[in-house]
Amino acid sequence: MRRQLPCATGSVLLAAALALTAPAPAAHAADTVEATVPNGTFADPVAPDNGTQAGHAGWSPDGTGVVFGKGLAQHPQGYQAASLNWNGAPLTMRTRLWGVRKGSTVTLTWDDSPSTYRGCKPEQVKDGQTYNVALITDGPAPDPQVTTKGSDSVGTANWTAGRAFSFTATEDNPMVSFESAEPAGAMSCGPLITNVAARQTPAPVDKKVRKEQLPPPKAYRGNDPLEPGVAVDDCEGSPTTCTFTVDKGYSYQYYGQTRIVGEVYLNCTRNAITDDRKLEVTEPPYDSLTQYYALKGAPLLPSRSELAKSRPNVAGQVEAGFSVAGGNTAAVSTSNPLTWSRTTSKPMNPVIQPGEVSWIEVQPARERVAGSFTNSRNNYRLDAAFDVPATSLPDRYYQRTGPLTEVELKRCGADRPTADTPDNTAGPDKRLTPLDAPPAGLATRTVPLTP
Repeated sequence: MRRQLPCATGSVLLAAALALTAPAPAAHAADTVEATVPNGTFADPVAPDNGTQAGHAGWSPDGTGVVFGKGLAQHPQGYQAASLNWNGAPLTMRTRLWGVRKGSTVTLTWDDSPSTYRGCKPEQVKDGQTYNVALITDGPAPDPQVTTKGSDSVGTANWTAGRAFSFTATEDNPMVSFESAEPAGAMSCGPLITNVAARQTPAPVDKKVRKEQLPPPKAYRGNDPLEPGVAVDDCEGSPTTCTFTVDKGYSYQYYGQTRIVGEVYLNCTRNAITDDRKLEVTEPPYDSLTQYYALKGAPLLPSRSELAKSRPNVAGQVEAGFSVAGGNTAAVSTSNPLTWSRTTSKPMNPVIQPGEVSWIEVQPARERVAGSFTNSRNNYRLDAAFDVPATSLPDRYYQRTGPLTEVELKRCGADRPTADTPDNTAGPDKRLTPLDAPPAGLATRTVPLTP
């Protein structure tokens, strides 16, 4: 993996690198929202007020590095800070921006300062300290540098607020990094960063993705990719092992493709016919986890069943998260539960005119649910998608009629199987013969017949 500072056009690349010294532009777009940066103020772990503490939760590698306590960091808002040099070595800190989709435009912001480490030498902090900030991506990439303000006194901070770095995400949950560029002799005296935050303009929702071919699930342990099956097995361990959170920005209701249900009725008579029928319509579920196992050649059991039967604990976590996302924070009984499958029985009474063909079509109401499972105990995350019947959106039913085709007309005018079967007075061209008009000048009347 390489670092990259992507840009939209031409000379913007160099300008973006230089603009890191300027405050971040305010976001005015209505569709710009917060993106999650884990532990952006480095509050975890808590360091002694004027001391340090090893590690920085949510960042990789999590076993190295150090955070400065509030008093030692001297940030004007009282934040702790992370040092990009420690124990005699420069550090690289990486983290993912969770919930950011490929194609989204992201602006990362943070504050920086020269080191307040009392072991620094005056010449190390006088002219500021340098580091790289980048998007981790495949392929060759430029490596821009940022320089903090200088400090005239060892142990004294000089914070710059609102550094900014903008890019277009090249993958879901993109990874960004901060890497010290101080020379080897800097030892444990390196730049400080804190107040790391991000805003994004999300990529448009692709509503052309078919429910039978949902995006494959993605799993992580910390910031590192993980085989999705490992995370699925972990969540299935108990009903409460994982928590499912709905991504509202990429979840939506929609109407599926219409399809014929029940029989097609041909009226070969000369009278209108009412077709009393009872339709049964079944809407099955689809999900990226079941599809993932099928593509692996290890389909979930029972075969071709819904997730609620093959992985009931995982399904229960999705149901609870769906209820919470619907405004039911207690996840108790709700009028809009997630429904894995639905069978609807519906009486229909279509009227078919003479010489017409009639059928019923249904346009099913469905719900695409995108979200993530998390388990804080072992730092697992699993992104998945589900496509289920919508509960709060009604199906659409259509009665369709039309003229008989040539084949159907010939069938209606075919020879009688028995002498008692009426032939509808089919003419030589095998079409139904309409009733003749009454003779001119003669009154007509209708007389009801008694049984």
